[in-house]
Amino acid sequence: MTQPLFLVICALLFLLLVHIFIIIYLFWRQFSQRIDTDINAQQYLVVYASQTGQAEAWAKHTAEQLKIIHEEKVELLDIHELNYQHLQQPSTILWVVSTYGEGDAPDTAQNFVHKILNQSLDLAHLSFAVLALGDKRYSNFCQFGQRIEQWLLQHNAQALFPTVLVDQLNSDDLEQWLIGLEQLTSTTFTSIALDKEMLAFKFAHRQCLNTGTVGEAIYKVQLIADRDISWSSGDILEIQCENDITEIQHFLDTQRQEYSDDLVAKLGRLNLRKLPTRTGLSVLEWIAQFEVLPKREYSIASLPEQGLVELVVRQQQTEIGWGLGSGWLTVGLEQNQPVHASIRNNSSFHLQQDDKPIILIGNGTGIAGLVAHLRQREHWGYKKNWLIFGERQQQFDHLYQTEIAYWQQHGYLPHVDYAFSRDQTEKIYVQDRLRQQSSRLQEWIAQGALIYVCGSLKGMASGVDQVLEELLGTEQLQQLKREQRYLRDVY
Repeated sequence: MTQPLFLVICALLFLLLVHIFIIIYLFWRQFSQRIDTDINAQQYLVVYASQTGQAEAWAKHTAEQLKIIHEEKVELLDIHELNYQHLQQPSTILWVVSTYGEGDAPDTAQNFVHKILNQSLDLAHLSFAVLALGDKRYSNFCQFGQRIEQWLLQHNAQALFPTVLVDQLNSDDLEQWLIGLEQLTSTTFTSIALDKEMLAFKFAHRQCLNTGTVGEAIYKVQLIADRDISWSSGDILEIQCENDITEIQHFLDTQRQEYSDDLVAKLGRLNLRKLPTRTGLSVLEWIAQFEVLPKREYSIASLPEQGLVELVVRQQQTEIGWGLGSGWLTVGLEQNQPVHASIRNNSSFHLQQDDKPIILIGNGTGIAGLVAHLRQREHWGYKKNWLIFGERQQQFDHLYQTEIAYWQQHGYLPHVDYAFSRDQTEKIYVQDRLRQQSSRLQEWIAQGALIYVCGSLKGMASGVDQVLEELLGTEQLQQLKREQRYLRDVY
C-alpha cells in the first residue's frame, strides 16, 4: 500500500470516528434531556387516599395551588394508581390520607398496603410530607397517615416538615399543613374553606319515618336550593350548623343582654355549648372568641331531577339537649328558614353507569345512600339490584317501605332481604342475611357485581366485612377492593 493511500484511509477513519462520536453524543444528550424532563415533570406528586372525599378534596386543593407555582411539574394521583415507578423517581411526594374507622386504611389504599407498604425499598431520593385526616373519637387516631410516615422514614426518605394530624377537619390543625407548604414554597396558600362554595337552601319539609319506634326517631328532611345545583348519587351534604332562636334567647337571658337583630345574627353560627373563659372581657369581646359551630354530614337520598335535597336524620339526645345537627334539622328549623350547606363529591361511593348487578347493604340512616343509588339505577333503567337492609322492628322501622315496594313491583329490585333485629328472640342482622344468601352472593360476584355498604361502621359494616371474607375468602375480598367493586360509606 502506498503511503498516500494509507494517509487517505487514516483520514477517512478519523472522520468516521468523529462522526460516530458526534452521533453518540447527540443521542446521549437527547436521552438525558428526556429523562430530566420525565423526572422534573413530577417534581411534586400529590397522592391521596380518601374514603368519603375529604382527603381527595384537600389533595386537589393542594395540587391546584402548587400548579400556580410550578405549572406542569405537579401531578395528582389516587393512591390505588400508585406504583413502584412513581417511587423510583427523585421527587417530592405530598401524602393526603385519611384513616377509616378504628385505624384502617381507606378501601382505595388496599392495593398500596398489600403491594407496596410492606416492601423494603430504598427511598433516599424522595422527600415527603403527610397530611393525616382522622377522628379522635375512634381509637388509633390517624394511624394510616402515621404508618406511611414511619414506612417512609424507615426507608430513608426525608421529611420536609412534621406530619400534620387533623381531628375532624379542625381548622387549626389544617392551618399547620398550609404553614408547612408556605415555608416549603415561599408562597401563600389559602384554606380550602375559603374556596368551598356554600349554597343557600330553605327548609321545606320533615317527616318522622318510624313513629312508635323503641329507638331514636328517624326523620326525612327535605331542603330546596335557591338555584339549580347538581350532584351524583352517593354524594354528601355538609351542613353548617346554626343555633335555633330558643338557644340564642337563653344565652342572652343568661348574660343579661338585650335582644337585637345584629347580636342574634352574630350568635347564629357560634358555639354556645362550649364557651371560652371570660376574664375581664366585655360581652362583645368575649363573643369574638367563640368558636364557629362545626358542620354535620348527611348522605343525600334524592337526585337533582327531584328538585330538592332529601336527607335521613336520626335524632340524637345529649346531656344538654338535642344533638347539634339532628336537633336543628328535626326540631329547630321552621318553614322556609335558610340553611347553608355545600355538596361534597364522594367519588369513592359513586355508581358506574353500566348494567352490572349491584348489591346494596346497609342499616339505619344508611338507607339514604342506598335509596339514592336505587333511584339512579331506575333512572338509567338498570334492574339487577339486590337490597339487604336492617333496622329494629318491621312494624315501626320499615324505612322507605313505599318506595321499595314500588321498585319491587316494577322489576328494579328483584331481591330484598330484611333484617329486623328485634322481631324474634334471637337478633338477626344484615350480615346474617348475607350469610344465608351465600350462593346468590357467589353467583352475583361471578357476574361482576359491585357491593355498596352504607350505614354504621361499628357492628354493621365490620360484621359485613367479616362475613364477606368468610364467604369469599381473603384474597377475593382484597381483589374486590383493588378493583373498586367493594365500596363503603360508613360512619
